[in-house]
Amino acid sequence: MIDTILFLLVDGLTNGLVYALLALSLVLVFAVTRVVNIAQGEYVMLGALTLADLLQGRMPGTLYLLAGGLLLCVLLDAPRWRRDWRRAAVVAIGLILAAAAAIALTRAALALQLPIIGMMAVALILVAPLGVLIYRFTVHPIPNATTIVFVIISVGVSMIMQGLGLLIWGANPYPVDPVAAGGFMLGPVFVAYQSVAILVVALLSMGGLYLFSEFTLLGKALQASAMNRLGAQFCGIPVDLAGGLAFLLAAAFSALSGMLLAPLITANYEMGFMVGLKGFVGAAMGGLVDYPLSLAGVMMVGGLESASAYLASAYRDVLVFSLLVPILLWRNARQRADAR
Repeated sequence: MIDTILFLLVDGLTNGLVYALLALSLVLVFAVTRVVNIAQGEYVMLGALTLADLLQGRMPGTLYLLAGGLLLCVLLDAPRWRRDWRRAAVVAIGLILAAAAAIALTRAALALQLPIIGMMAVALILVAPLGVLIYRFTVHPIPNATTIVFVIISVGVSMIMQGLGLLIWGANPYPVDPVAAGGFMLGPVFVAYQSVAILVVALLSMGGLYLFSEFTLLGKALQASAMNRLGAQFCGIPVDLAGGLAFLLAAAFSALSGMLLAPLITANYEMGFMVGLKGFVGAAMGGLVDYPLSLAGVMMVGGLESASAYLASAYRDVLVFSLLVPILLWRNARQRADAR
């Protein structure tokens, strides 16, 4: 019995840490841009499948998405050529060079057959800019839209990204090697090195985001935009840049989450949606603005998912999503108490 409880604790902690990176992404995006990004889980899928392609020596389909997105940016900037052709030319050349650099980097990584850590870094470089492109296409044109409009848009983005994932990678799952194979015995429980890697990466990511927010100018711009977007704008902070940066970092954290999760469940085109919703359930505990409470929420989700997979595996997802109801009731009661 004790062995089972310890196993469930380790499994729940591993799941919770994967969801923690996703919750971090959701909170960051909502705090800075007020966008409830339902599509956040799709970066999990893109990170996992990009890493799978790189490890198997193929040019990742993400590269085509990135190149196509950069080309679309050039086309959308076409009206700027009439007003300021010099600046438009600089932007267009920069985007074309960025696409060329991404292709060259991928070719070099495949030719050198980099180890898995190197391939993860390349996958991160390819996936993270997609967050900025999605921000450019969906949020940047309508920054003052209501939250419900952004929710509807993000649902549409999620469906498009899933469709593109199916078109590029097909419906078959792809195996992904773990960062380190094997494991060790912790008392009566076997702990995989992959779980340790997830723990280390999650802690480093959260610590890195804290240091970035507290001790860098860009991080302080993010904080200012999160606290008061209009006030930050009056103070000369480019809130559009802050929004793009939030989407960039969020895409990177989510892609990292997918790369760490893929060895445990295999990578496929529809893995991101469910993972994203579970991360959302946990992040809802913090109201999408409170990092510590959101982390507590995802740990609860991870623990409940492990316990329900052991006790009633057929109802695992039902039990996890049912957790959203008491969380929202608790959030509502807390807000009323604060208002008094």
